[in-house]
Amino acid sequence: MIPVLSSYAFSETCKIDSIKRGELRDLLVISMKCQDTEFNLDMISSLNMFNDGESVNIVLSKERPDFTERDFCAHGYVVTQKKKNEGAYVTIISFFGPLLRISSKDDFLKRAGLNVMDHVYFCVKKSG
Repeated sequence: MIPVLSSYAFSETCKIDSIKRGELRDLLVISMKCQDTEFNLDMISSLNMFNDGESVNIVLSKERPDFTERDFCAHGYVVTQKKKNEGAYVTIISFFGPLLRISSKDDFLKRAGLNVMDHVYFCVKKSG
């Protein structure tokens, strides 16, 4: 019998809220809003395959998830999580240069069962 992969740390359908130019040349910042969490992903413009307003499924996992050429996937490390004065949390994941900033009202690492320096996979999968 083939072992089943552990469940994802986070998997939710989200909407691409905006795609804006980043501070560096050829860099975009893709903002995705989920139910209680916002993701801001640095994306090299030539790799971007997403459109404003599009529904996507976000997967964050310690195990490599299945994905296709229609999806964006990267792997990297959880760098830090800080609690802001307003009580919101910001979690940073580095993909060996590009960053993922996760904003949430609760402790995202605790909710996802992750720790600083965990190796993770992050995928943005096209819905449908």
